[in-house]
Amino acid sequence: MVLETGPVERHILNMRRIAILGAAFVLMLWQLLGAALAQDVAAGLPDGAPVIAAPDDMGRLQPGAGADFAPPETATYNSFAPIDSVTPPMEEYGLDVPSLPVVVELFTSQGCSSCPPADVMLSNLSNDPNILPLSFHVDYWDYLGWADSFARPEFTRRQELYARAAGERSLYTPQLIVDGQETAIAPGPTQLMGLIESSRYSPTRVSVQRESTADGEVIELLPLSELGGGINILLVRYLPERQVEVKAGENRGKVVTYTNIVIDLDQLAEWDGKAPLRMTVRPDGSADESVPVDTKHALLVQKENGGAHNPGPILAAIRLD
Repeated sequence: MVLETGPVERHILNMRRIAILGAAFVLMLWQLLGAALAQDVAAGLPDGAPVIAAPDDMGRLQPGAGADFAPPETATYNSFAPIDSVTPPMEEYGLDVPSLPVVVELFTSQGCSSCPPADVMLSNLSNDPNILPLSFHVDYWDYLGWADSFARPEFTRRQELYARAAGERSLYTPQLIVDGQETAIAPGPTQLMGLIESSRYSPTRVSVQRESTADGEVIELLPLSELGGGINILLVRYLPERQVEVKAGENRGKVVTYTNIVIDLDQLAEWDGKAPLRMTVRPDGSADESVPVDTKHALLVQKENGGAHNPGPILAAIRLD
């Protein structure tokens, strides 16, 4: 089929042809100018200058053999070293490691079949100077057939007061409490260390100065913030290590090693936390069956939680020997 056009249609067609020819002319002129410019740039470069070509594949390129590249020797936040590499000590990041230890309390029992793994976990912490693990033996499992030789009613009472302050309605073993405020049901080593590190780098609320004298350890406590009053100064006596052969009950036939076994917990003073407190602390009495010669001592500065002597956050712990 043939379409006939009039004068107006022929004029529009001619205008389109002129526009197409003009665009082709501009494109040809642009190519000629680009070639001339490239020759001028090349003439200005020194002889033997390298020609840099874009890679065909725009993905990540492997560094060449002669490139200045070496993988990091240790893992850092911006490296791709394996995550199980040795992490640099916190001191390398400019963080001061606290000199006062984090207190980890374990409520345990020789008659509890679930407790030995927790006893081992506590023992593994005893060589760390930044951690003070303490083992409190409770007496409410004695009816199962084996009376715990380290259990005391006051240690059971301490756990009860922790439970009351936390709103818990029952007691259980093993229970680990970090610095008097963080606890978890049957935590593994990784979770426990996470709680310890969190407490370790929390803001310091009490400054501790000490001096050894002939009369004992002179301790001075200085509040660094509002403490809210109701602070107990506690003296802890504990045995470094003992092995016990359990002859009855759930752990019958097992020999269990216990570490930092608390044998006594005395309140030395109460402090309102407003003015500095200065005191001289020394172990009293001579070694006997109740206080063996290898007994160790530590001081706990512990805030009350809700009054009535409920144990709360431990503000400071000081090893005395």
